[in-house]
Amino acid sequence: MADRAPRLSRRADPASPAPIPGRRERVAARPFQEYPAMFHRILVAAAAAFAFAATAQAAPLQATGGIFDGTAYGNRYSGPGGATPVFNQPLGAVYDGGNGAFDVFGFYNQGTAGLAQTRQVDLLTGNVFRFFDTFTNTGTQAVSTTLGFFGNLGSDGDERVGTAQGGLVVTCQDDGNGACAEDPVLALVSGNNGLGRAAIAPDRYTVGYTVSLAPGASLSLLNYAFLASDDAGPTAADLALAFDTGRGLLSAPRLEGLSAQQIASIANFDLQSVPEPGSLALVLTGLGLLGRRIRRHRRAG
Repeated sequence: MADRAPRLSRRADPASPAPIPGRRERVAARPFQEYPAMFHRILVAAAAAFAFAATAQAAPLQATGGIFDGTAYGNRYSGPGGATPVFNQPLGAVYDGGNGAFDVFGFYNQGTAGLAQTRQVDLLTGNVFRFFDTFTNTGTQAVSTTLGFFGNLGSDGDERVGTAQGGLVVTCQDDGNGACAEDPVLALVSGNNGLGRAAIAPDRYTVGYTVSLAPGASLSLLNYAFLASDDAGPTAADLALAFDTGRGLLSAPRLEGLSAQQIASIANFDLQSVPEPGSLALVLTGLGLLGRRIRRHRRAG
């Protein structure tokens, strides 16, 4: 048998050192063109990571409490109106609210002389702030006044008002090109019976309620502020949501957590067609019993 030629190692240079057992030899780097499948996988992974990050940034905004109770900020305030004696901070007002929606919002800054005021301010589910204020004439003479509900919006004057009629104001910060930017879109609701007169000029939201109260008489006023935005800023969908939510609050104001006596005292909403929470529960219970009786009758037949 003829002798075989000796096999050469990959190291053609006989002067190069012998490989060390257990150590992998380095291979010269190859351009990406030689690894098309690997390059494709890298691009796909990078695109997926970018898409995930974009989705995370588009998460809906969750309103923060920011309701001032005299010492701290939270999701609720119940107590007198007015302001703190030292720094004149309005009790029950909302600071920020989420993504800079407000500088300070939701208090009465005029027309309260001669009246006692109590407040219940809540952050409800769905990014809705509710302001329930009761005014009582504690004097011996009738009081006629215009109560001024006030809010300093976070837009710093760059306000784009989508609508301001019928007790609903939808507004946002203008990006300079007629679109909403940065701060959340706001739906501000001041009543559905024409008692309130709302306006914005330029980033000061005001509602005037002209009322008359006999000695010992009381009335309550109900206001709402809804915030719509993604964490990264408002979109066209948020603007549409603000319109829909504002209209919904006009036709069916959210009354959960208010007593029947509180609801009966509301002066700026026509609530004749809005069932009280307790009444609505009774109606639903009655419908359930009626449906059960009909099913039994059909089975018996």
